Amino acid sequence: MKKFLAVVLAAMMLLAVAVPALADGETFLWDNFDDRDPNAKPELAPNGVNMWWDNWANLRAKNEDGAIKIDYRPKAFDPEDYDNEEDYFAHAADWMGNWGEAVNMWALDGISYCKYLNVRIKGAEGGEENKIIMYWHPEDSKFYSARFCDLVLADGSKATITTDWQDLVIDLEASGFPGMTNAFHFYAFAKNVIWLDEISFSEAVAPIDATSGETILAGLTAPETGKAWELPIQEYLAGLE
Repeated sequence: MKKFLAVVLAAMMLLAVAVPALADGETFLWDNFDDRDPNAKPELAPNGVNMWWDNWANLRAKNEDGAIKIDYRPKAFDPEDYDNEEDYFAHAADWMGNWGEAVNMWALDGISYCKYLNVRIKGAEGGEENKIIMYWHPEDSKFYSARFCDLVLADGSKATITTDWQDLVIDLEASGFPGMTNAFHFYAFAKNVIWLDEISFSEAVAPIDATSGETILAGLTAPETGKAWELPIQEYLAGLE
């Protein structure tokens, strides 16, 4: 019996060593936009890992007091560019405003899937949550998107954007997103202006096996919700009128 207990104890100790502990209160920075020209991509993100690319389409961007100001200017329907409105909305990926970055989050020490996404944000007029879509495509293999106004906060309420700075804590699972990504966008299907001061992930729930793309994708268990331009954009625009 003593020998059996010794074997069990040894196995438990081995398991404890093999599985990394999650640090309480761990926060993984995505970007804080400090002292940076948003039109010039740095090699490294502020968290110290590679920023592979950034996207700036149909918008104007500049740094203001350490925050990024994004002036979205999606293209209006023009019959010279599209056969009809159906064709226009079928090509929403081309005309929507698109801010996005790809950051090698998998390279961060202790990187984990997290419960929350933290976004410090404000808008020029308020109500911009009805005009923006959050879109992720981790490893460019799985696709998640939702209107900003449909994102669920930690207190169960829906996300809103006001003219004052807010620190929004978005419940990723409740909002239909996985706990981490390496590709992040805010698309806009209607004109608006927002400021972003910081984006981060918090409350680790499980370590990420970043050995390969396959092991990373295996941990992304949230059901896919599709690409930003596959959402009912025409319906969303009609709701703004």
